[in-house]
Amino acid sequence: MAPKKSAFFVFITCHRNEEIKKGNKAPSFLELTTKLSPIWNTLTDDEKDKYKVLANKYNSTQVQKKPLKHISDMQNNSHDFWIMQKYLAEMFGRISDNEELFKKKFILLHINCHTHGEERYYFPAEIAALEFSLIDGISRTYHQVIGISKIYPRGFAGSMRQFSDRFHRILCFDEHPDDYQQIILEFSTFLNDGIINHADLKEGTLDLPYLFTMESEIGTNMMNTKNSLERLYSTAYPSVDDERSKSIFKIGSVERLLFEIKKKINLNLDTQNLRSGNSVNDILESDMYGYGLGCKYHELRDISYMCSKARIIQWMSNICKHISENTGLRLKPGRHTAVQLRNGSKLIIENEHLPLSKEDLNIG
Repeated sequence: MAPKKSAFFVFITCHRNEEIKKGNKAPSFLELTTKLSPIWNTLTDDEKDKYKVLANKYNSTQVQKKPLKHISDMQNNSHDFWIMQKYLAEMFGRISDNEELFKKKFILLHINCHTHGEERYYFPAEIAALEFSLIDGISRTYHQVIGISKIYPRGFAGSMRQFSDRFHRILCFDEHPDDYQQIILEFSTFLNDGIINHADLKEGTLDLPYLFTMESEIGTNMMNTKNSLERLYSTAYPSVDDERSKSIFKIGSVERLLFEIKKKINLNLDTQNLRSGNSVNDILESDMYGYGLGCKYHELRDISYMCSKARIIQWMSNICKHISENTGLRLKPGRHTAVQLRNGSKLIIENEHLPLSKEDLNIG
């Protein structure tokens, strides 16, 4: 097992990474230790805490290879998380009342990745996004299965196959759509809710909305989700610099989103679980899987529980049901929650402009 890293080691590594980002030659750890020890000793406990958190995360993952890169990735992810928290606090601070909150639209995201965990290689196997509001439920969805048979590193095949079999069954060497520029264009058009073109994407100046996904679940997390989108974007537009690739997609926590919604409408939260997020996680993970909620790829294989689309429908429905139970929000079957059909399957109406009667829905 690799030796555990201290908070001070992480502090030094983060400063070393900052020097490299500025284009400077990487200083030695001896130089940095001499230079930064006095600064470390003047930091408050609160200022040291973020490095302790990063050290604990690093040590818990038991990384054997490329420890400096892993710490750098965690630092970047933590920075993104802090920015997201600030954004959410400011956004909810601008919402004047419950009526405005209930009408506001949010986008949920889940990505199943083609993954080689040891090499930290992530590429989207399936992207699912869903726009909803508390008052109307689901309004639009996006879904795409993605192939990488032309580009994935051949040495990763065995590990990636094992990951696929366990988490989503989308094999990297099967034939799936792989026009990455077109996929990015269609996905970004959905997020932007308007027409964009390849020039917009190549410029990397689009102001796309925040996308909310799980902070961490078995097989994926926020960092892997963001990394996979960045790799998809840089593969589609290889001439775009790394910093622009990293800035185009903004990924937030669906647990934090639900927390802020509950706080805004003054719902009680389990104070024992606020820091870990267990209380909101239990709400989001309430069981709602069923035939009819997944994509065609997973439905035909009778594995809708592995589908990204089924996951985001589950989150949306559980958020709306929880808020309804505590506020009197009126739920619309087929919009907020799935309806049961005569054939035993479930249905969510994914287009807000498609009104259907009970007869059309074939409800038993």
